[in-house]
Amino acid sequence: MNSELIQRLPALSVEEDLLTQEALWRLLRRQARLYAPESSSLPAETAAALAESIRLTLGVDRDPRILLCADLEQRLRLGQRRLTQKVELSKQLWRTVCLTLPEIGNRSLTDTLRSIGGFWNRYDVHFFAQEVPCDMDYQLSQPVSETLQGVDYVNDWLRRLCLEQDFLRRFDPSSVRAVVAGSCPDYRGLLINLFEPVAVNALGLSLLGENPRFLSVSPSLRRKLEAQFARLTEMESDAALSAGAESLSAGLGIQNRQTVQYLNSLALGLRPRLRAALDAGTLEYVFLEFLSFL
Repeated sequence: MNSELIQRLPALSVEEDLLTQEALWRLLRRQARLYAPESSSLPAETAAALAESIRLTLGVDRDPRILLCADLEQRLRLGQRRLTQKVELSKQLWRTVCLTLPEIGNRSLTDTLRSIGGFWNRYDVHFFAQEVPCDMDYQLSQPVSETLQGVDYVNDWLRRLCLEQDFLRRFDPSSVRAVVAGSCPDYRGLLINLFEPVAVNALGLSLLGENPRFLSVSPSLRRKLEAQFARLTEMESDAALSAGAESLSAGLGIQNRQTVQYLNSLALGLRPRLRAALDAGTLEYVFLEFLSFL
């Protein structure tokens, strides 16, 4: 195994760094023997993956000094048990998501959930804890941080999808389908997010003090939004959008702070799109009107 597989750890003295590198090497040799007991060597890529799994399982990136502890093998086993508990949580989140799917079909969402359904049978907490052995093609409105790995990534993805689906269930399903179809006619087959067009329309209505559950934004209401945002600076637009997200949450009876923050992030992310649409002369393709239910 190559010494370059073990990355230098930040926030340590030179002496501490040497000690942690030695400790990590010992663990890596142990894991390599367990992973391939009949082999005296491993491909560099496999060894690097084993080392990354050790770091993740111990939480080395959060606290490099954990490698200075005398009971590292025990701590590694404890870390693996914590990961196993997180896998159990992922099963619960997945079941919740599957039981609360919105009444609107989308192939990428269905395929992604089907793939996640086999995640815990393929996930290896002992050797490759950083991997995500499933296909997750469905696009969330607010992507999961790429700093998360393994089961942590999957669980955060599922939590975010739970928030999105809980939001969609607060509206009439036919209205939801109408808004999504207005945003993307082939919403069943394409890689789109179902939550975002509905949330944007509901936000637009809340910005005007209208009932967000109506969802449809008429041309007259859209013109009011155009007049409102045309005169605002970027800072003023951000303030108005954040206030709109708070108003939307209150209007829908949303008390979960994570959902409120999720809506606020969506609202603030909408500002560049609003500005570009206003420069083009209309918000017609931002806030959608539908005349009949699908």
